[in-house]
Amino acid sequence: MSTALNRPLRLVPQVRHYDWGTRDFIPRLCGREPGDLPEAELWFGAHPDAPAGVVLESGSAEPDRGLPPLDPPASVPHPDTVPLDRLIADRRHEVLGPSSTSTDLPFLTKILSAARPLSIQAHPSHYQAVRGFAAETGTHPASGDRNYRDPNHKPELLYALTPFSALSGFRPATEAARLLSALGLERLPPNIHRLESEGAAAYRPLLEALRRHTGTGFAADAVEAARRASTMGDADFREAMGWVVRIAAHHPDDPLVVAPLFLRLVRLGPGEALFTEPGVPHSYLEGSAVEVMASSDNVLRLGLTSKRVDAAKLLDVLTYEAADAPLIEPRVEEHSWGTRCCFRPPVDDFRLDVLHLINEGEAPLSPDGRARIVLALEGEPEVRYVSGSKSLRPGQALFLPAAATTVTATRRGTLAMTTSNN
Repeated sequence: MSTALNRPLRLVPQVRHYDWGTRDFIPRLCGREPGDLPEAELWFGAHPDAPAGVVLESGSAEPDRGLPPLDPPASVPHPDTVPLDRLIADRRHEVLGPSSTSTDLPFLTKILSAARPLSIQAHPSHYQAVRGFAAETGTHPASGDRNYRDPNHKPELLYALTPFSALSGFRPATEAARLLSALGLERLPPNIHRLESEGAAAYRPLLEALRRHTGTGFAADAVEAARRASTMGDADFREAMGWVVRIAAHHPDDPLVVAPLFLRLVRLGPGEALFTEPGVPHSYLEGSAVEVMASSDNVLRLGLTSKRVDAAKLLDVLTYEAADAPLIEPRVEEHSWGTRCCFRPPVDDFRLDVLHLINEGEAPLSPDGRARIVLALEGEPEVRYVSGSKSLRPGQALFLPAAATTVTATRRGTLAMTTSNN
């Protein structure tokens, strides 16, 4: 592998055809016609479940061509590409930096597009992931019988590209009690009283009780009650009840359809970001976004899904406390070339910088000796380096190895750049 790594390299993402994905957003963003399958996610990273391809070059020039996403689970088939995880394994110090003590890229960048709600889920902490992965050592990491696919935590940041709705963290217990009481269901009062008297400590018993109501007709009763209640109350009340009805259209028998009544409803506008820590119950409901996370695929699910559910394991990793507003505010920097919005979550694994290039001039792409992924969202920005340049269209990305130290961006457009946060 003789490719020089002191320059940006094109990435070929892998597409994930999950049933909750949209059919049109990702193809339209990338300038192609929608296919027959939903496209839920594009993965730009080195996670072994779906590593992106890195386009190899023999010289400084490379034709500016659009490359199609790859269909998983096949590895990169193009003759001029290599999986990013293999490139890191073969040339770690050039890719991650000579001072790096890690053998893996610490972050994963995705484009996510949800047409309907994802599962109620949470991600483990470092400690929980290490223990859980070791306990399942006898089962292959890709097996559907595993909860833990790797020994890493999975904090994540979601940067909205369209209006985006999500559930994230528990509501204050008194608020959840009020919303659940409005359903008027005879099976809920004991849990409602515990929420009123015990606060957030009553959330685990509530979730355990809801799971026991599976197959009892509870979900249908809750949906009918929510449909009646959706015309009353304030805007948040009506929206929460409306989401109960909408979720039930996809999961009519799951008692977790009432999740919008005890989880905080979050609405993002384009350009706003949501940070989710390990242990926080959440569900992405609808919308499209850039998602950045630690390089992990550990997901524990409680319900609202056809995938594996392990309620006991999920309940063990949850943080039972009411969540504050989970939006993360960026640090905004004004420059001669435009604006940089820096989203820095309280983790070392990743940060996200969104660069809005609006004027002439060149924006530095963090020449700090760390690996970066640069993803185009709008326009046709150009990335320049010592021996050449590469233009990008929306949905295309470049991998900047640590050895690529003098890199800038110019021309009108928007770039999302992921790097580590330490």
